[in-house]
Amino acid sequence: MSQFEPFAMALRLSGVSIAQADLDAALRQLSVRYEPEDAEDSFYAQIDVPVDNPVRAILELADRSGPALAAMLEDRRIGKAVLDIAFDYPAEGEAMSARLPAHAATAIATHGIDIEISVYLTDVEDDED
Repeated sequence: MSQFEPFAMALRLSGVSIAQADLDAALRQLSVRYEPEDAEDSFYAQIDVPVDNPVRAILELADRSGPALAAMLEDRRIGKAVLDIAFDYPAEGEAMSARLPAHAATAIATHGIDIEISVYLTDVEDDED
């Protein structure tokens, strides 16, 4: 796989210390998860990122929410921001690769957002038979 074709992407925010409504307003988009973490007054939030055109979605995320995220990371209203990009790895595959264009990686990294690549084995049910 050399095309950039993730099956899911999510912006994961940990150490959030502001209310969900304030977070959503600052980021100009809705979080799909907002739940308490172990630390007092600390929350985990998640924003789903569309994958129909993943590079465009990353660029739009950076443009819409990047400056606010950078400010919230700087003043510790958010502890960490990670863009999780998920790919499937077919059970019969020997190797896989995917290229994230530099301009998309830069657009995210410029705002202090880490990039995490998750790979999931597919066709697991077939292997259990």
